[in-house]
Parts: sequence; structure tokens; C-alpha cells
Amino acid sequence: MTDEILIELACPSCTHPINLKDQGQQIVCPACSSHLLLEGHVCPTCGQYHKEDSGFCRICGTAMMRSCERCGTSNWSGAEYCQDCGAALDIFQLLHLHNQHSTMTRLDEQMREAEAFKEKERSDSDRRMATLLEKEQERLQGIRERREAQKKQDRQLMWTAVFVLSIFVLIVAAFAVL
Repeated sequence: MTDEILIELACPSCTHPINLKDQGQQIVCPACSSHLLLEGHVCPTCGQYHKEDSGFCRICGTAMMRSCERCGTSNWSGAEYCQDCGAALDIFQLLHLHNQHSTMTRLDEQMREAEAFKEKERSDSDRRMATLLEKEQERLQGIRERREAQKKQDRQLMWTAVFVLSIFVLIVAAFAVL
């Protein structure tokens, strides 16, 4: 029976079905108002019946027990009052602690993801920058090579012009002497 989920129980007084999901350790029949004491505990989240005392539900992991703030007695997590001192057990405080833990876990995970994302973006940015610098170096080298080629071509053109002009001056001087 410990591996089965016990959802309903027949009232021993009137045989009316009792939904255990809405009940704590003390069960009240909605038909005849009989009070029953459940030997184990039913998980308040998933309805799994636990005959043995367990700190957490083995199905969904919900806390099955919690301590009374006044006397420290361990009580079922769905109990409204402490079984030892009768102090009211604040279910909202338990929910707040659970949500706070869940929120902190979620925020920590988001921070880790953000750091990993930033690191990936930083490395991708460095890689892109290195590629751009390499391309810029290649572009500047191409400009220097074209500038040198243009200077060489300009010198050749100038020497050709000087040579042609010299020949022209010699021809004109030769015709002038004749």
C-alpha cells in the first residue's frame, strides 16, 4: 500500500467516500462529521499517502513535516495547529519560504546564465574584432602596395617623358643648326 496513491477513503461509520487530498492527519467525514486519525500522512501537494513518517514526499518532493516556531515540535506540513502546544501554524509563512527559496534558486540560475551569456558575447566580440583588425591590416597593406606601384609607374612615366623631351630637344636643335 505504500507505493499506491490513496486518494479516497471510505468512512468507517457511514461508508461515504472521503477525499484525502483536502484532509490532514485528522480526517473529518463530510457526510456524518466523524473524526478519524490517519496513521500516516497524505502529501498536501500530490495526495500520495505515506504510512511511515517521511520528511519529504517521495513522489513530488514536498516537505511533509515542519517545526512549530513556538515549541519546535515536528508537525505535518498541512496541519493548522501544533500537535504539542496548539499554536497556529502559519501555512502562508511556509508558502513564502518555499517561494523565496524558489525565487532565490531561479535568480541564482538567471545570474549564472547571464554571466555565461556575457562571457560568450565577450569572446565572440573579441573574435569579431580580431577578424576586423586582420581585414583592416590586409586593406592597409593593399593600399600601400597600390601606392608603391603607382609611384613606380609615375617614375617610369616621368623618365619616359624626360627621354622623349630630350630627344625632341635634340631633334629641334639639329634642325635649327641646319
